[in-house]
Amino acid sequence: SASFSAYSRTTLNVKLLPLVEAAEPLLFSSDAAATAEAAAGSPKYANKSSTFHGTLNFTNCVLGAGIIGTGGAIAKSGYAVSVVTLLFCALLTKLSLDMVIEMGDSRNATFEELGELAFGSRGKAAVGGAKFLYSFGCCVAYIVVIRKNFGNGLSDAFSTPSPLFQDEVFATLVCLLVVLPLSLQRNLDSLSKASGCSVLCVLAISGIVFSEFLKTDPPNATFDEMYLEVRVGGYVSSLGTFVFAFVSQHTCNGVYDSLAVRTVDNWRTVSLWSLVVASSVTIFTGTAAYLTFGQGTSSDLFTVYEPSASVDAAEILLSVTMVFTYPMPFYTCRALLGEWLYGGGGEKQNCDPEDALLKSPGGQTRRELTDKQWTTTTLCLFFVTLGVALASPDLGSVLDIVGCASGASIAFILPATIAIKLDEKMTCKTVLMASVGLFVGIVGTGFAVAKLFE
Repeated sequence: SASFSAYSRTTLNVKLLPLVEAAEPLLFSSDAAATAEAAAGSPKYANKSSTFHGTLNFTNCVLGAGIIGTGGAIAKSGYAVSVVTLLFCALLTKLSLDMVIEMGDSRNATFEELGELAFGSRGKAAVGGAKFLYSFGCCVAYIVVIRKNFGNGLSDAFSTPSPLFQDEVFATLVCLLVVLPLSLQRNLDSLSKASGCSVLCVLAISGIVFSEFLKTDPPNATFDEMYLEVRVGGYVSSLGTFVFAFVSQHTCNGVYDSLAVRTVDNWRTVSLWSLVVASSVTIFTGTAAYLTFGQGTSSDLFTVYEPSASVDAAEILLSVTMVFTYPMPFYTCRALLGEWLYGGGGEKQNCDPEDALLKSPGGQTRRELTDKQWTTTTLCLFFVTLGVALASPDLGSVLDIVGCASGASIAFILPATIAIKLDEKMTCKTVLMASVGLFVGIVGTGFAVAKLFE
């Protein structure tokens, strides 16, 4: 959304090692002259991200709770079919992301505005609704991860069993004392390094999962059972988790707008490297977990490990990552709610005034929410996500339903149908995308919901 675009300009700008930055033009730049100008500090690129930083930021948007739930989805589905599906979803997501940015760049429109151009107010509502539901689901999933891991990790790390560290109690305290204040801020400059920290934490967690695999005897199963068997019921119900692992269309406009060199070629570089990293880490972590526990692997991954210092560290790192990742989808939800309820939704940012405006295709602008509207919307939305997360049985159920019900729409169905309408033609890519989205959305959601009530 436009509000997320403004947010990303001021918050998604992570500084890494000079050595890495020196190598950036060789690896990531598709416009060397513009990159050099940006690096020289040209005012034209003030408060903008380099291509490398944009890649890092978008990698953080892609990676999330899905990386922890993948092992359980593999266990329910079968190894080979899961890996193939994950790679296919990553590829299809890459095509979808590039399609959204290319259509928007040529028409100077965001994702919602593309929906409006194609189908009028109903198209805009469909895109906005899908973005809201998916972002809301992300917020719920992040709190579920905090609930399942943070208190348990600290309790085991300090050998202090206490009612304070009970899942629901500690998660509520963390959310009230840390997550809510972060979400209430209009200006999130304090989170400017969150992307880099989150990515590093995820890589550390993957390393810990792999180290635990090396210390464990392999599961007692035949080669066919372990690698080749396809468990059809589990596979269909897990499709949402596979889709959830890479869906990021709700943030692509924000990251694209934050780039110093904003060209479609640069965006393709950002999306390529981000999805290569995300898919590699996701498959690596899921594989290590599955090879450790076989069909006993849980979507709430660290609940099946024996307590140890490394596992405790992984639970704490994961929870901290979710704490600082939660505000990103929350901002999208609040902006959309603000627009629907008050005709506003913008947040105050340290950026150019014209960048802070939330523009419609017709050029109209929406006012910022008042402090009272901002606080009321934030509190209501926060407590609803907290309540749903505390009531959710496990992470796998959340990922499956969110991925199937809203992830398939925002990632595949809507981009494909909008492209068909605007370009006035069908291509193999759009037909494949729409077909996969419809299958996952209808069949996958049905199986996921049925499994929830078993």
